[in-house]
Amino acid sequence: MNFIRTITFLFLLVLFSFNYSSGQTNNPSPFRLDFTKEAIIIGAGTVAGVTALIILKNLQPFTAEEINSLNPADVNGFDRGAIGPYKDDNVGDVLLYGSYLLPLTFLAYEETNKDFLELALMYGEVLLIQGSINGIVKGTVQRTRPFVYDVNTPLGEKTTDEARLSFFSGHTSITAAITFFTAKVFSEYINDNTTKILIWSGAALYPAVTALMRVNTHQHFPTDVIVGYAFGALVGYLIPELHKSKTNNNISIQPSYNFYKPMLSIQIKF
Repeated sequence: MNFIRTITFLFLLVLFSFNYSSGQTNNPSPFRLDFTKEAIIIGAGTVAGVTALIILKNLQPFTAEEINSLNPADVNGFDRGAIGPYKDDNVGDVLLYGSYLLPLTFLAYEETNKDFLELALMYGEVLLIQGSINGIVKGTVQRTRPFVYDVNTPLGEKTTDEARLSFFSGHTSITAAITFFTAKVFSEYINDNTTKILIWSGAALYPAVTALMRVNTHQHFPTDVIVGYAFGALVGYLIPELHKSKTNNNISIQPSYNFYKPMLSIQIKF
């Protein structure tokens, strides 16, 4: 039901965003919505989300026999140090839920405030794509969390569905997606380089701290958070980049012709 409400909210936001932007022609924005593009992104995200829900719904928890057969020596040397007893990650949870509020800072800045509906739609797409793909990967890979290998972890923690969802880190991926999205948006409205450096530094540090907490509490292996960080940052950066107006877009794909042969011309500006 939560997933269905999210999709419904996104489609309604598309309609409101286009109605709103139609009255803002005198207010040039670094971003531009396109109904076809939004339909593709949201449609693909919806399919991926439904797929993730089906996969995760059919996930089976560990049995006692499976747990007893686990051997820490089977974990690669780089990740093995993360094995330890289960701990509640209160700091990581606070960072995760706090990150959801970061895009509200768009309301505090006049230029982003004017485009808030469009930015809110893009933010929804970031969450949809990140969450859907993360769910598919988690449910497909079913990597055992570090605390499951430790003999001091209560059996009840080892036999939950979450015990099989180590790769890749959702906390790290979500916080990276949100912070990089927020930083990317602000960097398109702000011209001061010092301010941009501070914003991007904060955007990079926030998910890094989250990742550290996830490893220190034995919820994830280092490779889980590294991949989660990279994937989240990529989604958070690319969604705004794909929505940049033509005059600001660094990546463009256009049809061209060479001796009457149709071709695609890709231009990248640095």
